Amino acid sequence: MRLKSSLPSFLKTFHLPQLETSSRLSYLQFALVGAYICGILFSARLWFGLGRSFPRTPLVSEMPDFLSLAEYVLSLLLLAVLAYSFFSGRPTRYLVSVTILTLLLVVLDLTRLQPWVYQYFLTLTVLAFLKSATTDANQTSVANSILFANQLIVAFLYFWSGIQKLNWSFGNEVLPGLLEWAGIPVPASYLPYMSRMALAFAGGEALIGLALIARRTRRIAVVLAVALHLAVLGLLVIARNNSVVWPWNVAMIIIVVLLFWKFNGPLAEKLVWRPQGSNFTKHLPKAVIVICGLAPALSFVGWWDLNLSGALYSGNAPVPVIHISERIGERLSVTARSQVFKTAQGESMLPVYEWSMAELNVPPYPEMRAFRQVGRPVCAYAENPLEVELIVRERPLLIDGSYTVTRLNCQHLSARLLSRGSEIKVKSF
Repeated sequence: MRLKSSLPSFLKTFHLPQLETSSRLSYLQFALVGAYICGILFSARLWFGLGRSFPRTPLVSEMPDFLSLAEYVLSLLLLAVLAYSFFSGRPTRYLVSVTILTLLLVVLDLTRLQPWVYQYFLTLTVLAFLKSATTDANQTSVANSILFANQLIVAFLYFWSGIQKLNWSFGNEVLPGLLEWAGIPVPASYLPYMSRMALAFAGGEALIGLALIARRTRRIAVVLAVALHLAVLGLLVIARNNSVVWPWNVAMIIIVVLLFWKFNGPLAEKLVWRPQGSNFTKHLPKAVIVICGLAPALSFVGWWDLNLSGALYSGNAPVPVIHISERIGERLSVTARSQVFKTAQGESMLPVYEWSMAELNVPPYPEMRAFRQVGRPVCAYAENPLEVELIVRERPLLIDGSYTVTRLNCQHLSARLLSRGSEIKVKSF
């Protein structure tokens, strides 16, 4: 029996025009540019640094202070080019500038490399090759390669986002916490089943990515993806949490429909695999397979960053806090000071995630090298190296949520090489 005959009746009546490849790519550009502009505006301090106290995490340490002015100018240029490309009749000529400006701004502050920025960067970079399609004799084939590459980016994003959530922490911490933020009480009798619900949710998200690739399951996968984003968006809006990803979820609904709805071509046809000669554009799907399909697997052994691997809201990331003395707490910015809490032992703790969200409206970059850069400026207030201590709950084990705690005082943080303090193996419950 063909899958089409078994689809629910509402899918059969859900009509959208079948778009040509060029139309899909044009609308995709508009959706991405609009979403990117919204993301920047929702996290303005991240890009412009106005009144910012959360430390920058440059890709190259010890960058001079005058670069803070440069990033302000670069961010203005990025917004201007994005806006101009949105209204331009030929926006692809400006996408190269967008990708270069994004890359420079990420070098100045790794915190800007949020998962949504990474996706927009990859997709807009691929779309920038559309210019060659206007002069290439085989322009239809080039456009198809660009479309396939963007479809693979999205399909792999769903797949790895689901795989990253297949862990103990997502079912026992992240999902219950998200429901609690949204004011949805979970009865105590249901708590034992939360891990199973989380497993089904994570597995379903990964299967959406695979189903988008296969022609027979593509239509139902699009519907499930739209439902997924509507549910996540609803929870986040109700919880008033992480508003910077609200436009990302809206954009993903539009993107998945544009790329996959009523698209009947295969994503693994000979065009992707056979030798394509010297035209690099036709090799884009292969590059996407390596970067988005294979590289994220390295994140499980620490060889590929989590923000490049679909790990947002996965519970699979390290959690940093900064232990500070009372004297240092009084010298922090108002925003940082408002996030400080006391432990049961009376110790003052500054949670890095909450500080970053309150100041920049984005999470910190979830890697130890970035946490060290956040801790160093706090050490500037210390009279002795023991007054400040970066405490990182390392990535929890997938099966039982156990984790290692790493402690780094100011001596360790100022060292060029990563020096670890005492490590304690504890259970997460």
